Amino acid sequence: MKSHFSIFGLERIPSPDPDDEKSGQPFLFRKYPKQYDTIGEAKNELEDIMKGKSPFVYFKFTRYVILEIFS
Repeated sequence: MKSHFSIFGLERIPSPDPDDEKSGQPFLFRKYPKQYDTIGEAKNELEDIMKGKSPFVYFKFTRYVILEIFS
């Protein structure tokens, strides 16, 4: 198995059933198109994204997560 790291932007979406207390407040995960070999590279890119220096200018979120993915 090979592992790599990906950055996801998190965006709250409306609850599927606003009257149901158990449906919660779901998040939509949007994956950045690039993958990184190390967590350090992903963190550096995330810092650039948050500063507005990334080529991925159309990915603007208030919440982000870096996940390790195995393939």
